[in-house]
Amino acid sequence: PIHERVVRAFSNSDIELPPRKITVNLSPAGLRKQGSGFDLPIAVAILTAMGVINADKAEGRLFVGELSLDGRINRVRGILPIAIMGREQGIKSVVVPKENAYEGAVIEDVTISGVSTLRELIECLNEDRLPETPHVSLNEELEKAYTSDLIDFADINGQEKARRATEVAVAGFHNLLYIGPPGSGKSMMARRIPTILSRLTRDECLEISKIYSVTGMLPENSLMLNRPFRDPHHSITGPALIGGQGNPKPGEITLAHKGVLFLDEAAEFRKDVIEMLRQPIEDKKVVISRMRGNVVFPSDFMLVMAMNPCRCGYYPDRQHCRCSLTDVDRYFGRIRGPVLDRVDICVGTSKLQINELNSDPDSNMSSSAMRERITAAQNIQRERFRNDNILFNSQMGGKETEKYCIMAPDVRNILDTAYRKYNMSARGYYRILKVARTIADLEECRNIEKRHVMEAVGYRITYGE
Repeated sequence: PIHERVVRAFSNSDIELPPRKITVNLSPAGLRKQGSGFDLPIAVAILTAMGVINADKAEGRLFVGELSLDGRINRVRGILPIAIMGREQGIKSVVVPKENAYEGAVIEDVTISGVSTLRELIECLNEDRLPETPHVSLNEELEKAYTSDLIDFADINGQEKARRATEVAVAGFHNLLYIGPPGSGKSMMARRIPTILSRLTRDECLEISKIYSVTGMLPENSLMLNRPFRDPHHSITGPALIGGQGNPKPGEITLAHKGVLFLDEAAEFRKDVIEMLRQPIEDKKVVISRMRGNVVFPSDFMLVMAMNPCRCGYYPDRQHCRCSLTDVDRYFGRIRGPVLDRVDICVGTSKLQINELNSDPDSNMSSSAMRERITAAQNIQRERFRNDNILFNSQMGGKETEKYCIMAPDVRNILDTAYRKYNMSARGYYRILKVARTIADLEECRNIEKRHVMEAVGYRITYGE
C-alpha cells in the first residue's frame, strides 16, 4: 500500500513523522486513482506541510515517482503523457525518477529534473539546485533512427508479384493478405516490411511513445523511433488483441498504432478474435466499455495477414493436397466476410522453381531501393493531403476519394464493369480506387489510368471477390 511505502521511505531517509494521523486528499474524489506514481507527490505534500521542504520551492512543480522502502525513487510508467499534460496545464518544471528523465526531456518548454532518492530531492529543492536534464531534440533522434539491416528484401528470390503487392500496400498503408503454400516466403516477406516503412513524423513518434510509456514497454533511454511491428501468436485471446480486462489496457492493435499488425497463419486464429478487428480497422480506434466509463485506445494500423490456401497448405497442388473443395472453402471461410472485405490487397505466393531458388540475391531489389520508391510516393500523398489531416491514401474517406481519384470515363467503366461482374461491395469498390491511386503515385502519375485500375482490381479478385 502507498501509505506503508511512504512511511518506510521516510523512516529510512531519517525523516521523523509527527505522532498524529495524516489525511491526504486526492481530488477529485469521484475519480479512481491507482498506480505507484502517486508516492512521490504524497511524500512531497507531507514534507511541505511539516516544513521539511520550503513550500515556495515546491510550488508550481509536478512530482511523479514511486518510493522504495529504503527511500529510493523508482521509475514509473506514463511519464511522457504526464509531462505533456503538465505542459498543457502551464507547468514549467516536472520532477521525475532519474531513470525516467530522458523520456520527459523530449518535451519542449518544460524543465525535467531527475532525482534518485527522497533525501536528494529534499536537499535539491531547499537549495534550489534541482538537476536539469538536457533537452533531447526529437527531430535529431528521428534522423539517426534506422531499421535493422540484418534482414533485407534482397534475401527473397522470386515472388515478384508478391513483392510488388507489398510495395503498393506499404506505399499507401493498405491492408494486405498473402495466400500460399508453406515455405513460399509469406512470413519472410512480411517480416521485412519494417525495412521499407517510412520514417515517423515527430507527432507520430510522440503518439506511439505515449502508448508504450503507459504500458511500460518504452525502450530505456529512448522513444519509439521506428514504426512498431507486432506479430501476436494465433492463440491470442480477444482482450489481448483488442485491449480490455478489469483495468483496461491497450491490446496488440493499439501497440501496432501507426505501424504493422502481422497475423501469421491468420486462419488459425479464433474466428471470434478475427471478427473483433472489423470495427477498429474502420474507425481507427477501439472503445472499451466498463461500468466506470469508456476507455478509447487508438488503433490506426496496417493489417498484414498470411495464410495457407487450405488446412494442409498445398491446394490446388493435387499431388500433395487431398482436401475437398468443401474443406478448402470452410478453411478460407474462417476469415471470409466483413474482415476480408476490409483487406485492400490480396496476393498469392507460389512454390519457388529451382532456377528462382538458385538465383543471385544481388539481382533482387533491396529494401533501400524499395523504400526510396515508397518514400517518393508517400511524399506525393503528404502534399496532396496537407489540408485534410490524413497522410496515406488508405485513410481517404468517400469525399477525399471522389476528389483525388480522378480518371477518364473509359477508365471508370473498367472499374464499374468489375464491380458488377464480381458482385463487389461498396467498400470494396472504394478500396480499389484507393489502391489504384497509390499505384499511380508510385509511377508519379497525376491521374489514374487503365493499367492502375486493372492492377488494383487484380488484387481484389485474387480471393474471389
